[in-house]
Amino acid sequence: MVVAAGGAVGQAQAHPHSVAQPAPKSAAPLQWTQTPTGRQTAGLADVDSGAGETWALGAEVANDFGDGRPIALRWQGGTWRVTRIPVIVNSTLTSLAVAGANDVWAVGYDASDPSVSKPLVVHWNGVKWAVVPGPPVPAGSFSDVQVAADGSVWVAGWASIHGREHAAVFRHTGRGWERLSAGLEGGINGNALAVLSASDAWLGMNGGLAHFDGTRWSLVSDLPAAGVPTALEAVGPKDIWLAGIDQGSGTPFGSSLLMHYDGTSWKRIAAPPGSTQLYDLVLRGGRPIAVGEWFEEESFESGQLVLEYDGSEFVQVNSPTDVAGTLTGAAVDGNRLWAVGHVFATPAEPAAFAAYAE
Repeated sequence: MVVAAGGAVGQAQAHPHSVAQPAPKSAAPLQWTQTPTGRQTAGLADVDSGAGETWALGAEVANDFGDGRPIALRWQGGTWRVTRIPVIVNSTLTSLAVAGANDVWAVGYDASDPSVSKPLVVHWNGVKWAVVPGPPVPAGSFSDVQVAADGSVWVAGWASIHGREHAAVFRHTGRGWERLSAGLEGGINGNALAVLSASDAWLGMNGGLAHFDGTRWSLVSDLPAAGVPTALEAVGPKDIWLAGIDQGSGTPFGSSLLMHYDGTSWKRIAAPPGSTQLYDLVLRGGRPIAVGEWFEEESFESGQLVLEYDGSEFVQVNSPTDVAGTLTGAAVDGNRLWAVGHVFATPAEPAAFAAYAE
């Protein structure tokens, strides 16, 4: 399996009923509140909070042909409100960054032409969403977006560059897109970014983990050979967390990959065994929390997974629901932890899912 354009991984078919979650090892239970999204045959890929704003995005089935249509939900007055995105059918949003109430960025891909995928970038100015012309590449897709401290917008994914498709990073400073892809020619897809400054950034890819020094990317050897980073969260240059999937664990769907960087090297952090995949990681009160999906190998059942760091290792804590599904995104707003994804209300119809814990 490889990480797809949206940063998610090929998943087993979940059964549309409640599933028995593996028993948490320790840690106090989270008190979850589910928040109805009103979106059926849909899924949420990411959630982000900032400046008193919380947004979630993903895609829903738009017609009988199964074409996808981007959706963006804004949390207002204790409910999710749909905002219109001026994008034609068969496109998907995969990641967002809330820089301010009037400054929200989202990225994904436009597949309105079924023969080629094009990068998709949209921006919320406080009133409406508008499409931002993407980098001038013939094909590509974006998996992550980050707004740096200096206000520049960084995006990662893959693109066709000089006739080759490989991992790519672009930076937008208000004067157009700058390609920052030197050294990434061997990478398959850029899944996750951590931007500390213009000369200090990290990128998790299908093909490894790379560091940017302001000029080019250099692969680091600390990542397991079959490791696929899907999320990066930086506290500072010497305190960075990574979550993802170890596809070399010997389990059918891989296992949880969790690592920490101390400014010198990346060290793996212990996590519960079993078939699991992690898709996002956030820091709540300084404590890392990762979300994803667990799999039961014999029955092929799956369910939401939440892991929390207890100071020495990651332990499983209770998820928002025991209905079959997955969590693909997480965010923190003060002490509130948000988690989004989808659940299976019926065998063929996933429903967009969002919940928070305080």
